[in-house]
Amino acid sequence: MKKTLSLLLSLVPLLVYAQTTDSVSQATLDSIDAKLKMLKLKEISVSAPKPVYSMTGEVVNYNVENDETVRDLTAWDAIRNAPTVQVDEEGNITMRGSEQVEMWLNGRPTGMSGVMLRAFFESMPAEALTRIEVIKNPSARYMVEEGKHIINIVTSAKLRTSELWLLGLSGNTRPYLSPWVSYVRNTDRLKFNIHLSGSHSHFEGSSHGDATLTDNSDTTSRHTYSTSSERPRYFGNLMFNIDYKIDSATDLHINNWIMLQGDYDNSEVSLREQWDYRPDTAHYRYTDSSLSYWNMANGFTNFDIKRRLPGRKGHNITIGGVWNYSFVNSGNLQQRVVSLAEGNAAALLLQPYDRTRNNGTRNNTLDLSLRYNLPLGDHDELTFRFGGRPYGNNHQEHNILDYNMLTGGHTLPDTLRNYICDYRSNHLYGTLSWRHEWERLTLTADLRATCNRLGIDNKGLFPDDTTFRFLDLKPSLGLTYRTPSMHYFRFNASHTVSHPSGSDLTVSRTYGDDSYSVGNRSLHNSRTGKASFSWNRYFPKTGSMGIEAYASHTVGGIESVTASTPGVDPYLGRVVTYSMPFNIASSYKCGADANITYRTAAWASVSLNANLYRQGYAVEGEPMQEQTSWNLYARLWTKVAKLVNIDANVSYGNPTLGLYRQQERAVSIGLGASATLLDGRLSLRASVSDLLDNNRYSESVTAPTYASNSSSRTSLRYITFGLTWRIGKLDLEWQAHSGAAGQ
Repeated sequence: MKKTLSLLLSLVPLLVYAQTTDSVSQATLDSIDAKLKMLKLKEISVSAPKPVYSMTGEVVNYNVENDETVRDLTAWDAIRNAPTVQVDEEGNITMRGSEQVEMWLNGRPTGMSGVMLRAFFESMPAEALTRIEVIKNPSARYMVEEGKHIINIVTSAKLRTSELWLLGLSGNTRPYLSPWVSYVRNTDRLKFNIHLSGSHSHFEGSSHGDATLTDNSDTTSRHTYSTSSERPRYFGNLMFNIDYKIDSATDLHINNWIMLQGDYDNSEVSLREQWDYRPDTAHYRYTDSSLSYWNMANGFTNFDIKRRLPGRKGHNITIGGVWNYSFVNSGNLQQRVVSLAEGNAAALLLQPYDRTRNNGTRNNTLDLSLRYNLPLGDHDELTFRFGGRPYGNNHQEHNILDYNMLTGGHTLPDTLRNYICDYRSNHLYGTLSWRHEWERLTLTADLRATCNRLGIDNKGLFPDDTTFRFLDLKPSLGLTYRTPSMHYFRFNASHTVSHPSGSDLTVSRTYGDDSYSVGNRSLHNSRTGKASFSWNRYFPKTGSMGIEAYASHTVGGIESVTASTPGVDPYLGRVVTYSMPFNIASSYKCGADANITYRTAAWASVSLNANLYRQGYAVEGEPMQEQTSWNLYARLWTKVAKLVNIDANVSYGNPTLGLYRQQERAVSIGLGASATLLDGRLSLRASVSDLLDNNRYSESVTAPTYASNSSSRTSLRYITFGLTWRIGKLDLEWQAHSGAAGQ
């Protein structure tokens, strides 16, 4: 006979019975029942708060479904609450200052950014989300590029076939006006979006300053200047993304972006007074004016095919390519009027001019890559990356024609400044990465080798036809450790070798009106070592805090330095300034970043960021230049009545140091508000930047043979506005019912 085991567990200690049904008599059962009736048991309720933030391996989770305060908010509001994520009014997302962020929806890239990304997630209620996963350093199984971070939005509702039209208008009072339109379509296999925008703006600016040229502590010349300018500009942008699931193991992704922009009737007037003391004394006062245009078309086409190998868990392969292209055409009419020229007649070499200038640049690069992820077990994986640039060329043409009094037109070529140049670049690279995971500790080691080829072909008064080859190595090591109490520790160390560029090495001189730039053939590779250690603590409900300490040291770094010619320049006939790159002895930077985000509710948070660092430059034969700098940034976000978003931010920092250079900044305050109305169909936003109208920039240069002070002021206190209208819907299906947001 089949026997069944019965188990009776009483809350009273030791009252545990286990017998088979055929051996338990009715008397025994009656006895047990009588004993239980004699006991008066109290109800026991066991509950524990559900965490809003949690960690799972390398993923930091914002558990939206556990956040009761998120009700009646949008998914975009929820994204603002994800740890270490920063969001601005235009929809741009950063993570700890990095813009290399991919937005995913249920494990697949959205391909959206900016105002389109914001409008899309404003169309989705926060209740539709289960959690938001923040992956700061994703492993190879996520199949993303190196250096990318991931924010993955996981929905509790199934996103069915959906179509959404987004119409928008942005602008500001500078003035600037930009209409745009986006279309988003989502199915189980296809994600497609396209964004088209245009704009027109008209900016004004001014600057003034002075400079002194010296030679062995003896002043050779000095000058003062003031400049005002106007810049009308147009802009156009077309972007589309296709993410297609070919089958259960293969994805195709295509991303294309094209931008058109330019200036027209761009005017600039500069008043300058100059005193020359060598080789002869002279005093000039003159006005430079220009009327110019500038047009540029640039963009990229990126594709990749991602394949997860069937029957081989964790094995995947990615084949991709990127074509970058840009075409620039510019021209201007330049005139110089000399109102004062006095001194020794031999020194009066500064002449008025009337010329036209036409420049053209074409830049094309094609990069191909292959990546294969090879798991070695449950805790180890190897990643191989191979690729290269079979084609890369930067073509430049510079053509100046001076006014010809005999012909009455601009027909005299400026042989000093005209040239045609090609900078060619090709490279091959290979990377081997090893990743090992313990329960809470992850080790990553990388070694990347790159073979580079640079070619220079300059046709002009200073010809150059040279080819260079370099080998770069980049080893790196990373460690991360996670604790059950949501502490996150990370250590990184790397060493890189960087080579000079073609423009750094060319011996061809590029002359301007009163100066020139030239490369340096004696340059050699620079070497940089970096190390950083960070700690982050994620609290179950109230936010996060973290500190990162870092240090870098560079030997032979390439820096461009402005100096004055030791004697009379043979082509300009006087002492002038020139810029040239050179290897400095060493430079360093070390410091610490601190950040804290305090979240009072899903609709209110305060973020504080502080940075303190010291940097220095050592030039052979000179005292080291060192300075300690700091900056602060604070941001408040809240939602009034769960309807109106309020954003306020303030930033300030003390002067920063460069090689022979110090730059000063001013305090900046911004304030903005936004709201979504009409059941999510309409969004409005407005903000004021630089509330104190304090945007001033100043710079002082104290090179051995060149000193200058300059400052500029551009009014950045303006009102920015925007509106978005949604047509269509996102179909969301919960269990036994469906709903739509933003209909």
